[in-house]
Amino acid sequence: MAQPPDEYDPYADIVSSDTEGEAQDNFVEQKEPSEMLMCLILASAYLGLAKYCWTPLLLAKDWKLLFNIEGFFLGIAALSIMVGLRPYLTPSSLQLSRHGIKYRGPYWPQRKTVNWQQVEKVYLSPELILVLYHPTIGKKQLWPLVVTSIYLSDRDRIAKVFIKYLPIPPIILSSPALLSRVIMLLLFLAVVIWLLEMLIIQ
Repeated sequence: MAQPPDEYDPYADIVSSDTEGEAQDNFVEQKEPSEMLMCLILASAYLGLAKYCWTPLLLAKDWKLLFNIEGFFLGIAALSIMVGLRPYLTPSSLQLSRHGIKYRGPYWPQRKTVNWQQVEKVYLSPELILVLYHPTIGKKQLWPLVVTSIYLSDRDRIAKVFIKYLPIPPIILSSPALLSRVIMLLLFLAVVIWLLEMLIIQ
């Protein structure tokens, strides 16, 4: 007799291929303890900065500056801890079958289902997949479904599985070049520095 799905299991609503009697491919997020450790180290560093700056800021009696700087450090530390714990709390998953796509994103725990009849275009790359689909069949409105395959296990096989099930030819894209990654990282650091300067000036 089949057991009812466990309400605490994030993959309990995903039916296995043996049960459904049809071919399907499942990809789930691998939990990397090293990533969680790095996030905890980053959080510890920002907590240390918050503790180091606490006394000088308190002696300066500039309460607005104290609130801004300490709030920034504590916010980044809390964000780092949340990012490290996320794969254990809301792991992402992807299921592909002849019917369509079932995807649960890393930062959007509610699972999204899209049938192949709804799909208009699919852009495939090794790290990111963009699916443009019609929420209502027969209407022109298009919505995007972004599949961050970089979080999923066996991600090198995801594009091939997409091509196997897709009823339309996909658009193949390459991953960003090293120069593009460096530019994006520098832009991100520039934004962080600018925010920190704005907090200090205020």
